[in-house]
This record gives sequence, C-alpha cells and structure tokens, in this order.
Amino acid sequence: VGERIACLMEMQRFFGLRFKESCLISPKQALKDVQKHGHITLRAGTKGGKKRNVPCRPGGIAILEKAASFQDGRSMVPKSMLYVQFRTECYAQAKLASIGFHGERHYYAQSRYTEITGAPAPVHVGWPRRGRIKNLAEFLGVSEDDAKKIDSEARLEISKELGHNREDVTNAYLG
Repeated sequence: VGERIACLMEMQRFFGLRFKESCLISPKQALKDVQKHGHITLRAGTKGGKKRNVPCRPGGIAILEKAASFQDGRSMVPKSMLYVQFRTECYAQAKLASIGFHGERHYYAQSRYTEITGAPAPVHVGWPRRGRIKNLAEFLGVSEDDAKKIDSEARLEISKELGHNREDVTNAYLG
C-alpha cells in the first residue's frame, strides 16, 4: 500500500484506532495533545461521536510525526478528496495487497493486554476462555482471585481505549 495508508495502519496498530478514526484524525493536533497531556484525544470518526483518550506509548510520537508529514488538510484524508473517495481508495489498495485493517486493532488490544498484565493475551497462547484465569494465575504466580481482578481491570481499560467501555467486547480481541 502507499505510504499514507501505511501511516493509517501504523496509527491503527499503535493507538487502536478504527479505520475511520485513523483517516479523520489530525496527527498535528494529536502531537499537541501528547505533548500537553501524554495521550491523544480522538474526536472525529468515533462511534456515537464520543471522544476518548488513548495513551501515547513509547514510539507514538514518531508515528504521529510521520503521519503529520502526510497531513495536507484537517486530517489524513488528502485535501483533494472526500472521505468516501479516500476510503474507497484505501480499501482497493488493501484488497490488492491482500490485507485488512481491523487486525491492527486486534494487535493493539493484545499488546496492551501484555503491557498491563505482564502476561500474553490468552488468544496468543491458546488459553481456552474457561481456563484463562487459572492459566493467568499460574503464569503470574498469583491466586486465581488476583488473576481474575488483573484480567478484568486490563480488559476494562483496553475496552475504554478502544471506545467500547464494555469488558465483554474484549473477548473478540483477546480470547
């Protein structure tokens, strides 16, 4: 895919953005948010128009700076195009390259789970849904009650960062 679309995908992977959010974000404004608050604030393209904050982890500033170099208008959508035209072009390029966009959000959720819990995402290591708490407890060397709390808190945080605000949604991303 082209460099602009590659930047979209990097932002999706690093910040857990939906496709539309990655198109409508202003990387220049996001850089200002990070410098002032330590997180980016998503406003455009979010579900239900609800703004949300996503932490900027190490490396995030470099991704936003790269994306900002492509920004020639209010967002990542080229100034000469409408969002729907850009979306069509992006999906056509992705299809030719045999790639999809949503997998980048899965990567984000799974890497955040590891960062927060110190354990791999259950889907990565094949932990069955019913046995994941026992496996997590063994992996971390904690009680099952503690593991359940750790897992629940991580899932809720990830859910908020993804814009869902419901722990159960994370099952699709984390297993």
